[in-house]
Amino acid sequence: MSSDFKELLSKLVDIQVEQSNKLDKIAALLLSNQLLIECIDNNGKPRDADTAGEIVSESFSAGLCLLGELENRNKQYLYQMQEFFLDDKQTLIENDDLTNPF
Repeated sequence: MSSDFKELLSKLVDIQVEQSNKLDKIAALLLSNQLLIECIDNNGKPRDADTAGEIVSESFSAGLCLLGELENRNKQYLYQMQEFFLDDKQTLIENDDLTNPF
């Protein structure tokens, strides 16, 4: 039984490594796509590499800020649910996926 469990864990780790590699490729492709898009401004003129890189890094930072704001709003929502609906704890347990939507 122990060897079966170790084998199952080993397979799980292999699957997670494979999935992580695929996610890395997706992230690289998305970044490459955004860099290509930002190489040309709205007027059709080419931008230098520093400007395009700056735009991409600023958009990444903005995305992190939006994610943080979303997490804060989810926490506030759950807090309000707990404050105002104290008797309905089963509903809170069923909606627990709001704390970690990913």
